Amino acid sequence: MAKVCVFCGGTPLTKEHVLPRWLKVAMDPTVRTVRYVRLSRDGVQHHDAPPLNEQVKVVCSDCNSGWMNQLEEDVRQFLPDLIRGLPCSLDLVRQRSLASWALKTILMFQYTHRSEVRAAIPSGDFSAFHENRRPTRSMLGRLGFVNYPPDDSVPLVDTLCQGYGTAELGGVAWIGTLRIGCMLVQIIRAPDVSAEYRLTSYETLPSLRPMWEPEMPIEWPLPAAIPNELMTALAHPEGLAVNLIPL
Repeated sequence: MAKVCVFCGGTPLTKEHVLPRWLKVAMDPTVRTVRYVRLSRDGVQHHDAPPLNEQVKVVCSDCNSGWMNQLEEDVRQFLPDLIRGLPCSLDLVRQRSLASWALKTILMFQYTHRSEVRAAIPSGDFSAFHENRRPTRSMLGRLGFVNYPPDDSVPLVDTLCQGYGTAELGGVAWIGTLRIGCMLVQIIRAPDVSAEYRLTSYETLPSLRPMWEPEMPIEWPLPAAIPNELMTALAHPEGLAVNLIPL
């Protein structure tokens, strides 16, 4: 584990719930345990544990109780509806808030992995997020709709894909995917994009929408669910197919 804050380098370190405890309102109160599922190139790992129980000790008290807490508050009003698949509207402001919260949560989830898996996300991505409080111009964010599990167990899936940085692409690249109930959020980190270009979304599916940068309001739930058989291909594409458009 980290000895100083992974965002600002400060101390003392405090425990951070990877998913906020207030998300209990989005979950069936009769469910005592949930499945935590991790997909990686090594296969699938899972364990059962009380909901919202995972914690990491890698952030300082100032970050934890300050800007990170504000990111939680920014999505608190609508995140439970996304998870349960209940009707709600996401304007551009809400989509930006969701993208920032998704990136924070994916970064925190990495510290529940082994060290070699965590290494796929460089320290510079943590410091850039600390500085800007939002994804960078070299990132895409996507929101997807999946069917709520029939057994109501609310599976939690966090996925980190490695190996997308190549000499041709010119740097680091990774994909992080988090699924909670009906909601799938994904951050795609492409090699650094110069100021003359912007990234655009790719591989559109009927229930996959860009949320960073947002393009138009989103009415939830989306019209069709992403089939379960496409989940692995979505989280583990064979390559990083990103599109650049001149400004």
